[in-house]
Amino acid sequence: MSSRTLRFAIAVGTLACFSCRNDPVRLSSSDGATTLAALDGGKSTKPGPVNELPIPTADVLKVLNPTNLPEYKGATGVIEGNVYVTGDPAPPLMGKNFDRCPAAAAVYSKTFREGAPLPDGSRPLADVVLGVTGYGEFIVAEKQPAVRVTISHCAYSARSVAMTFGQVLEVKNEGGPMYAPDLENQTAPAIMMATPGGDPVRIYPKKPGRYRLIDRVGNSWLEADIFVSVTPLHTVSDLQGHYRIEGVPVGKMTIHAWHPAIAHGVEKEVDVKDGVVSNVDLSVVNDKPAERPPSRDLKPILP
Repeated sequence: MSSRTLRFAIAVGTLACFSCRNDPVRLSSSDGATTLAALDGGKSTKPGPVNELPIPTADVLKVLNPTNLPEYKGATGVIEGNVYVTGDPAPPLMGKNFDRCPAAAAVYSKTFREGAPLPDGSRPLADVVLGVTGYGEFIVAEKQPAVRVTISHCAYSARSVAMTFGQVLEVKNEGGPMYAPDLENQTAPAIMMATPGGDPVRIYPKKPGRYRLIDRVGNSWLEADIFVSVTPLHTVSDLQGHYRIEGVPVGKMTIHAWHPAIAHGVEKEVDVKDGVVSNVDLSVVNDKPAERPPSRDLKPILP
C-alpha cells in the first residue's frame, strides 16, 4: 500500500481531517489564473453545516471547523464511477446463523458483497467507503440533515454507511418483525423499537469515528459499519459498485476508496471542473483479509 493510501485512515480523535494538504487549494478562474475568490467573493463567511444532534451547534462547529475556516461557496463538479474488486473471491463470513431468517444470508454470508465477474475477471464491489480530499483553506458544509438506512428481508440496506458529524442516522423498518437498531459501541439512554412501517428510529453518533450498527433483539447477523466523518464529501458504493459524489470544489482533488473487509485501499487524482462529471473507476485488490483497524485506513476523510 502506498504512503498516500496509508493516510486514508480514520485516526479516531484527530479532528484535522478535512485537509489532507497544507497548501492552499488551487481554483481555476475564467481567465486561467489561480484564485481564492470562489470563497464567497474572498469574504470570510460563517460555516453552515447541519446539526441534528441534541447538543449546541457551537459544540458541533468546534469539531467540524475548529480553526474557523470559511465555507466554500465556489464552483463545483461531480466525481462518479464504479469500484471493482480483483484477486480472491469473497470468503464465507464465519459465525453467522441464519436459521431465523434465511433471506439474510444473501447479504451477510460472505465477508464482502461482489457482483458477477466481468470479462476481465473483475467484479463490482458494494459497500466501499469513498471520500474526496485535496482542499484545505475552507470547509465544505454538510446540508443534508439525515442519513437513512432501511431494514428489509432481515437485512440493513447497506453494510457500510458514511455520514457527517452533525447528521442523524435514521433506521426505518420496511416490514417484518420488530427490530431494535442501536450502535454497539455507544451507550444509549434507551433502546428504541423499529416497528414495521413505522417512523424511523433516530440515532445520534456522539463523535466522529467508526461505529457498529446492530440489532438489540437477538438478530446477531444484522450489522453495518457506520463511518462518521468531519466532511460531507463521501459516499458508499451500491450493489453495482457505482458511486457518485456531488458538490466537489473545482481543482486537483483525490478520490479514495476503501472496504472494511479488504486490506488494500486505492486512490486516484482527479481534476474537478465546474459543472462537469468526472468519471473515475477504481479497482481494489483482495489478496488477504483486512488486518489494520480503520484508524489507519481512512485518515483523510474520517477522524
